[in-house]
Amino acid sequence: MIRVFNTARTLCATILTVAILMAGCGSKSSSQTADINPAALLADIVKSIQQPITRALGGWDWDSFINSSNGFGTLLINFRYTLDMQKVAYKSTGADGKVHTMTGLLILPRSIIGGKPSVPILMYQHGTEVYRPFSPSRYLTHQDRPTDYPEVMVAAAIASTGYAVALVDYEGMGDNTDPQPHVVGATLARQVIDLLIASRHIIVGASSTCTWNNQLFLMGYSEGGYVTMAATRELQLNHPEFTVTASAPLSGPHDLSGTMRGVILSGDTFKAPYFLPMILTSYNYAYGGTLFSPGYAMAPPYNTTLPPLFEGRTQSDTISEAMLMTFNPVHLIVPNSILTDPFIAQLSDDNSDVVGFLKQNDSYRLPGQLDSAWVPTVPIRMIHHKSDELVPYQNSQVAFDAFNTPTANNLVELVEETVDLSSILASDPVKTVHFGAAFPELIDGWNWLDSFKQ
Repeated sequence: MIRVFNTARTLCATILTVAILMAGCGSKSSSQTADINPAALLADIVKSIQQPITRALGGWDWDSFINSSNGFGTLLINFRYTLDMQKVAYKSTGADGKVHTMTGLLILPRSIIGGKPSVPILMYQHGTEVYRPFSPSRYLTHQDRPTDYPEVMVAAAIASTGYAVALVDYEGMGDNTDPQPHVVGATLARQVIDLLIASRHIIVGASSTCTWNNQLFLMGYSEGGYVTMAATRELQLNHPEFTVTASAPLSGPHDLSGTMRGVILSGDTFKAPYFLPMILTSYNYAYGGTLFSPGYAMAPPYNTTLPPLFEGRTQSDTISEAMLMTFNPVHLIVPNSILTDPFIAQLSDDNSDVVGFLKQNDSYRLPGQLDSAWVPTVPIRMIHHKSDELVPYQNSQVAFDAFNTPTANNLVELVEETVDLSSILASDPVKTVHFGAAFPELIDGWNWLDSFKQ
């Protein structure tokens, strides 16, 4: 389940030397909080990429993180602030309609010269993860393995420039052991907003290392891009106490009822097939009934073997292997091979109840009015690689086309990511454009958000 991650490691000698010299400067006080020196964190990353990395995380291009002239490694070495990290426990409503305790990670900038900087809040939504130990807040207990937490490293780099960054664990992750509401838009948006409220309360408190300048940004990649869009929609429509400054939903599966349904029905092989039983398990939790139940939707033996694997103790590659995908030698499968004929018939019918639930969760639709898109009134930039094979570009194109109204067309942008990933794909037959494009898109998305910073 592990392989050695090879990188060119051409990091500038000055950066590497300073990072190593600073490596002892961060104090780590408990599993709930940590004081982090960004240069020391960069040294930890450089050290960590020499170690075996779990295959599920092997697609992240750490070479671009460290060596890009305008990348996140550069932010860490040129930091303006040290970092105060803390796990946040807060109350939010789950997909079952009940109030649960959930967790997230809050990263606050701390001034080197004293005083409290006035900074924006950035709500950062992470991509799909099924393994609870990889939740953002769990980094505090695994600081020796920073490459297990690529998006926490992105958030830390951004915070070091002067942002308060909050990362949701999501229901079913962190300390919460409920099922995940994967791509259940309204539920996930609510959990993001409740963490925002809890984080604001901490930031305005006397013990905070910073104050809030009233700017609010959102960003996320993959499922995090989807959740970012859904949370932006919810904030605009139902939370007038917050004004979103700008939002960057990157490479998200916004069009579940169209593009992603087409992926499932296509009969094509897929490099991460676990996403399909994850949706079924999540929607079974969120909506109940029989439509998404294992007995109706999944063919034997998958109806009994797969659901227990989504309890947070199993990595995604193991789930794909349970679907009969193999990594050595590489043998890809067709995801819908686990589905029953009646469920496939439902999925193929544009007017079925199954498709209706997917439409409810398309992130560009107006809640309760599924034939209409909501009209963004805040700046939104979607970025998506045209060759993304896991979350196709058409997801963002459909959302952009839905937003293309006289009111929104000057606020919403769709940008095609053009980074060349041919060398990465050639190195491993299960590597993907989707993971390879993550760091480049995230730095592009943050640079755009940062242009609004006051």
